[in-house]
Amino acid sequence: MEFSPFQKTTIEALDDCRGSVKHCAKNAIRHLEKAWEIRNIDLEMAIFRGITAEEEAASAIFHCLKNHRYKNSEKLLFNKHTYKLGLYPFLQGIGRFLGDQLTQENSPFDKFQIRHTKQAGRKAIELLLNMPAHDLTACPIPPLHFTVSYPETGEVCTFENNFKTLIEGAGYDDSLKYIKARAAQRNKLLYAESSGRPKVEGNIEGYLEDQKKKVMVYLIIMLMIDPWEKEEGTSLFVQQALDSYLLLLQRIVAHEMHQPNNPI
Repeated sequence: MEFSPFQKTTIEALDDCRGSVKHCAKNAIRHLEKAWEIRNIDLEMAIFRGITAEEEAASAIFHCLKNHRYKNSEKLLFNKHTYKLGLYPFLQGIGRFLGDQLTQENSPFDKFQIRHTKQAGRKAIELLLNMPAHDLTACPIPPLHFTVSYPETGEVCTFENNFKTLIEGAGYDDSLKYIKARAAQRNKLLYAESSGRPKVEGNIEGYLEDQKKKVMVYLIIMLMIDPWEKEEGTSLFVQQALDSYLLLLQRIVAHEMHQPNNPI
């Protein structure tokens, strides 16, 4: 499996992490690489390793949040597939929201970028927000320590109160559908049915490239949190996102409890 120069630098930065954050993150990369190696001789296990890579990368973020004592982070459960698999569609929702905010007519920013940097002697990733009207670039410290507010009133938007599409409606439906599909896929890979042994067909290389993208998104986010927090303190945006994600999980878990023979 090949990685871009940026991805390679991101993977190298994992060596500066510690404990479970480091081990889960590096294990996610190992699963991807092993999946690629066996893709032509054991397709089912290659797919299984791809799913596991996604879950391990999510665990790296969870450990990071717990290590830095984000409020309610202790409610994140590492032994529940739902908690780890629900993260990607949730982050996609956040990405769409932020993209909408940046492209609004009254937004001072026209684009953003991320780049590798050093923080407290560690490899890290920072966020740059371009402000063309002032020929300036904003760089939040920590990178995800910022707020989104309404320009007319100055009222701060919070996920819990204002980003309800992430928890309800389309956001909830997308997350539940994604989790169920992953759970069904995982079970289909492992267990025989009355119709025969497990058999999967499809574009395995495309699938693994897609899983690589997900893992890298998680690792980039983790490197925008972990190296900064001890010195700079926690990030408000991260706390808001965590609060919202826990509300989403609460709804999904309640749904699971009322579904007999649920595969999740």
